[in-house]
Amino acid sequence: MSPKFGKTKKDGGTTIALLDIENGSVGAALARLVPDYAPRLFGEIRVTIPLLNTRDTDAMTREIEKAAREALRHVSEVAARIRLHDILAQTGEVERTAAFLSPPWAAMHLVGGTADYAPHMPDLVQGLIQDAFGDKHATLHPFGTAVAHGAVALFPEMTPAMLCIVNGEVTELLVIAENTLVGRATIPMGLHSLLRTLTSHGGLSAAEARSLLALGSRTPHAALQEPISAVQAHFAREFGDVAKALLERAPVQHVFVLAPHAAEEWFARALAQDESLTQAFPEGSTVRALRAQHMMPYLSAHAPKPDLPLMLEALFVDAKFSGI
Repeated sequence: MSPKFGKTKKDGGTTIALLDIENGSVGAALARLVPDYAPRLFGEIRVTIPLLNTRDTDAMTREIEKAAREALRHVSEVAARIRLHDILAQTGEVERTAAFLSPPWAAMHLVGGTADYAPHMPDLVQGLIQDAFGDKHATLHPFGTAVAHGAVALFPEMTPAMLCIVNGEVTELLVIAENTLVGRATIPMGLHSLLRTLTSHGGLSAAEARSLLALGSRTPHAALQEPISAVQAHFAREFGDVAKALLERAPVQHVFVLAPHAAEEWFARALAQDESLTQAFPEGSTVRALRAQHMMPYLSAHAPKPDLPLMLEALFVDAKFSGI
């Protein structure tokens, strides 16, 4: 029998749909996991919710649901197009889904890598997944688990460490020692605090404020230095108050900062330049921004503008599910 042109053998891999629900945006992507190969990330999308004037959880939930539907619609359409391709068809077959939730939707436990989820979230996520992919059960994971896994894998010599995960409205602090979560806390402050300050005191629109942060760590507008410095000082004080209590659990010398919209440098500098924090942390402590570039060598493919949370989640599900 003659071979069929355009057909290839199955690669033994699995395609997983990733859903990343934060409190300022929702991301989604497809991850191809093949044993003995680095995971491949494709179809990435990040939908940012509007900058709300209130921190009302119900309003935030409504915006998150709309963003999640848009993100999942995108990746399901990507998967459907791939299934029409003779050679790549198997890559478009989504076999399972994994959803990662950040505070306030998830509160990590100090043991087991598990979490308590907001009461409405499991059913909401499951409904969104079924609408996009049919009868596919979604496994739920706290986002902090993926960040901790990535940070420990990348910088094993720099633990114990504190992870400072900045989201839109909430910042989560995790203390990792000997590959174990030994402390966790949240701060009711995040990227949106900086954006609101730039819009209310800097005369910028929300879009202009986001663009300014994406330009880099130094603002060209001298008039904005004062409001930005005020926010950085406020953030450092909030961080310091919580960090001091967490440091009683483990002597931490290294802080890793993860933040959206290229804002990690702003928040890392806020911590590194605050004199009061130098007294709380041991001499020789460091503050380092965790960037997508750190993850690039560990994935075989990703978007031209990589999405760090989705990269971390792809590496996490690869470690957890690739052998299944």
